[in-house]
Amino acid sequence: MAKYTKPLESATRTKINNWLINLGWEIDESSPNCNCFTERARTVEENAKFKGNKPDYVLYASDTFEPIAIIEAKRIGESLDKALEQGITKYAVPLGVKIVFITDGLFIQAFHLDDNDYLYYNSEIVTNFLSEKRIKLFIEGGSKIFSEQKVTHSKIELIKIFQEANDILRKDGLSEGRERFSEFSNLLFLKLISDIEEQREEKGEKRRLEKMYCWDAYANKNAHELQEYINKIVLPRFDREYNHSSDIFNKKLLVNKAENLREIVKRISKLGNLLDTNSDIKGDAFEYFLKNSISVGNDLGEYFTPRHIVKLMVDLLDLKFEETIYDPCCGTGGFLIEAFKNIKNKCKQTEKNIDILENNTVFGREISTTSKIAKMNMIIMGDGHNNIEQKDALEFPIKEKYDVCVTNFAFSQKTDYGNFYGFKTSDANPIFVKHIYDALKNDGRCAVVVPEGLLFDTQKDYIRIRKLLIEQANVVAVIRLHSFVFKPYTGQPTSILVFEKGVSTKKVWFFDVQEDGFKQTGSKKGRRKILEDDLIQLRQIWKEKQETSKSFFVAAEDIVANDYQLSMNNYLKKDNVGKTIKLKELLKNKKIIMGFTPNRNEDAFWFGGKHTWVKVGDLSGDMYIEDSAEKITDLATKPAKLLPKDTLLFSFKLSIGKVAITKKPLYTNEAIAGLIVEDPIVRKYLYYILPTLDYETNRAAKGETLNKDSVENLDIPFDKNKIEGIVEKLDKIEAERQKHIKKKIELEHKLDEIIRKRI
Repeated sequence: MAKYTKPLESATRTKINNWLINLGWEIDESSPNCNCFTERARTVEENAKFKGNKPDYVLYASDTFEPIAIIEAKRIGESLDKALEQGITKYAVPLGVKIVFITDGLFIQAFHLDDNDYLYYNSEIVTNFLSEKRIKLFIEGGSKIFSEQKVTHSKIELIKIFQEANDILRKDGLSEGRERFSEFSNLLFLKLISDIEEQREEKGEKRRLEKMYCWDAYANKNAHELQEYINKIVLPRFDREYNHSSDIFNKKLLVNKAENLREIVKRISKLGNLLDTNSDIKGDAFEYFLKNSISVGNDLGEYFTPRHIVKLMVDLLDLKFEETIYDPCCGTGGFLIEAFKNIKNKCKQTEKNIDILENNTVFGREISTTSKIAKMNMIIMGDGHNNIEQKDALEFPIKEKYDVCVTNFAFSQKTDYGNFYGFKTSDANPIFVKHIYDALKNDGRCAVVVPEGLLFDTQKDYIRIRKLLIEQANVVAVIRLHSFVFKPYTGQPTSILVFEKGVSTKKVWFFDVQEDGFKQTGSKKGRRKILEDDLIQLRQIWKEKQETSKSFFVAAEDIVANDYQLSMNNYLKKDNVGKTIKLKELLKNKKIIMGFTPNRNEDAFWFGGKHTWVKVGDLSGDMYIEDSAEKITDLATKPAKLLPKDTLLFSFKLSIGKVAITKKPLYTNEAIAGLIVEDPIVRKYLYYILPTLDYETNRAAKGETLNKDSVENLDIPFDKNKIEGIVEKLDKIEAERQKHIKKKIELEHKLDEIIRKRI
């Protein structure tokens, strides 16, 4: 029996109203300036076009009073797709409106009728309501909008300037990468805060920082005066303003030589105003800098959670005003910033409410000095920095303090504090989950990224923590993420675990994110936007937890009987695939050849000469392979088998399913199996079919996913009479794919060349 009543439609309306007011919409329908009407259009003539239907909201341009957008809220039991259809056919088309927002009171999606696509801003799908100015941008520019070119250019320049400043600071005597990073961040922060003050003044708002402490007051001074001014005038002011709970700023700059400081300040000044006037995120450039530069000192498992995953996790939790939000591993503050914005958007902006938001809403811990960056980030985004602490969260247990926890803790760390939580292990993975569970109030809820191993590993501490979650919490959902989501930082398989403390689990909803809207690549240049995005469907069906081709429920009793395993792979439904055959039956002598790891002992030259040794990373998507980026002189201290031409290479560890066919004899590493298939048609069929199989095995956090026996016994869909026709069709598709890849590579080279010239 449910403990609480469900919110009525009026609660959703209140939330939408607050959001629209905060975006500058005039919702008072008695005002002549009203540009937001509920359940009706503005004029009798427009209203007649709805034929008796009542729209939830019609938004108008404030200058011309032309209708520019529709907001359609989902009715109980109705899908967001259905709401979108109604918003378009009943209201947008009759009024000639291009933009439709749909919401279920939790998630928001926006659609462009002319482009027949969702709205994207800077490659991220729009999941908020928008200001009038932003809606007009989409009306004029189509469904995909990018921020001003000068800002994008500034971001690129920012990284270039940091690299130059890094060299200057190294010469100045700052030896640690983190120390240099922190010093540059401090200077960049001074610039951003000054830009924010200028923007505040332009809007007619009261300044929070006097002009004498802002960038223009000292940036053009000579080297010695500059150093003296920042150390003796600016930093003491910032110390009084921001160094309350801990020191964000040093008492004086770490730069020793005044001339070096002058050079760095000159470079930052060249960027001009760093604020993106078309962005809701004032620290966009600062965040970009952090993402591209934080890799220094990455010894504590730090890496960025992509913004679209952060937004998703925060949205899943349906945060409410006056709730307390906790991140025990807050890093640079991404989750806390998104939580802060999410709640601020939905509440009235009174002085009392702002005080609650800034001082009693978000709480974070971070073991490293990155906590200072989190504080700076929070100040730039709207404050709330006072409750961020630099400390090891596990060393300081918390009992029933917070309403919500949202986090992505550092995987595979060691801890000395397991005994604080009743564990004897030094493995921090289960300890972090127990820390989160303990920190939540009864009825508290959590969304946490976990390594896949935590969900299936049979070691007792992992079973124990899963047992706790099933029996003393409601595990709402396990959302499996593909292994490229966190690239280039890590390729570890992960899932988002969502649970509510206080009641036992009855059933768990599993959802498989096969595409997250970005190309599956490990490139350090980042992941480019693509059309395929399962997160759209996830948002649409989250409230009802529908069963689809990507989602299903598993009863708690089945999970208990399976060692409390919560890995999606354990419960995937087997479809009727028709005739199958074991892989070993298709191989010569029914055996596979396992790869090996070459030694790099320069004193040993077992084979002599240089040999082509193929790694998983060399299996790049081409059907045939004959070379590697790395040549090995010493292959091994024992004879290794040379895989002959036409061997099918199959990756069976973390990059499970990658394939290629050898064009000449090659050696391979231990993550690749060599499959000798005599029939060329069967060989090609296996090349096409192996990457598509649903491997009924536990994905690993690290280590093997399949072994020799499991590879040999893979069930292969196989009908001898149909193989040749299937291969013929797939060959044509592959030929077309290779043409597109070639064209794409050529286009990317051209784009890179253009970008380099502009920089």
